[in-house]
Amino acid sequence: MVRSAQPVTLALVTLLLAVGARADTAQPPMYVYYIGGEGCHGCEVGDTTIETVVAPDPQVRLTMVDLNQDYALAHALLTAAGVDDLPSAPSLLVGSTYVDNTAFGREAVVRALDRYRETGAPDLLPRARRLEGRTEDALPGELRRWGVLTVIVAGLLDGLNPCAFATLVFFLSYLAVAGAKGHRLLLVGLLYAAGVFLMYFLFGLGILKAVVSLEAFPAVRGILYGLMALVCLVFAVLSVHDAWQLRRGRSSRVKLQLPAALKRGTHEAVRRGVRAAWVLPGAFAAGGVVSLLEVACTGQVYVPAITYMVAAHEDVGSAVGWLLLYDLMFVAPLLVLLALVVSGVGSKTVARWAEGQAPSTKIMMAGLFLTATVFFVLKLAG
Repeated sequence: MVRSAQPVTLALVTLLLAVGARADTAQPPMYVYYIGGEGCHGCEVGDTTIETVVAPDPQVRLTMVDLNQDYALAHALLTAAGVDDLPSAPSLLVGSTYVDNTAFGREAVVRALDRYRETGAPDLLPRARRLEGRTEDALPGELRRWGVLTVIVAGLLDGLNPCAFATLVFFLSYLAVAGAKGHRLLLVGLLYAAGVFLMYFLFGLGILKAVVSLEAFPAVRGILYGLMALVCLVFAVLSVHDAWQLRRGRSSRVKLQLPAALKRGTHEAVRRGVRAAWVLPGAFAAGGVVSLLEVACTGQVYVPAITYMVAAHEDVGSAVGWLLLYDLMFVAPLLVLLALVVSGVGSKTVARWAEGQAPSTKIMMAGLFLTATVFFVLKLAG
């Protein structure tokens, strides 16, 4: 019996080992990227951590990246992971978790790996290879943070643009004439703002996708940046001209404004929306129609701003996030005006204030256009 049991025991152990090995291989792989390089401070310790902790791990699929020789690839890997940082050494990237050189250590590496034990970590290399040729043109992480401020300022100035602001004042004045007060005024105004926001965002999304498609071709990208630089420079000059005319009371000589036919169209859209049998849906629809008609004027800021958003990011998701932020800022002045009117401030008072601020707004827009001109020239040169 003992002799016959021995081969059975060996077979059982072999089977268990095979099952265990199969279970090991069944675990989802973790694609890990170690960024090192000769001569970097701390890379010797980093190499040891990789050799003793990362490389022996059965789930890990390790790729070594030399920062000195493959900086563009390292940058592209971070971009593909959605990490808004510049590559450093020694550092480790797994999934969207980046352990940079300031935090790199055995415990930090183990924690990073443990986050992906159950789910695994995706292979970022194919996407990084596609981005590798473009990341040299990307804004560094520090400049992207300033870029958010640029988007906020651009959105607010677009919302304060005299051609758009005049329509907001007309809308609120017409509501007052129609007898809307209190909660009803607030609700109608919010639905109008929602219509403006949604339609403006959808229009911007279409422009963004078109710019992304054009940017896929390097030659076309250069033409696009050159055109944007020229357009922004012209708009900067015209904005200064308009500010001068407004200060002298010559509003009829303003160049960057909504054509008379479109002004009449926006007013008619407001009237129909407020007079509609179903006033709440009517207000929402009026906001959408007005935002489309005003693109002839607001697009002077919107299109360059969207091109800037795409140029500052390789991934469309981040650019869409900036687009949402821009459009929220665009409707912010409308929401502030609505709050003022609901609280009892007369629409005529608001109109007088807007008229007095128009020259200053034009000067600020000129500064914004000049900043955009410099940005696109630098992108073109780079």
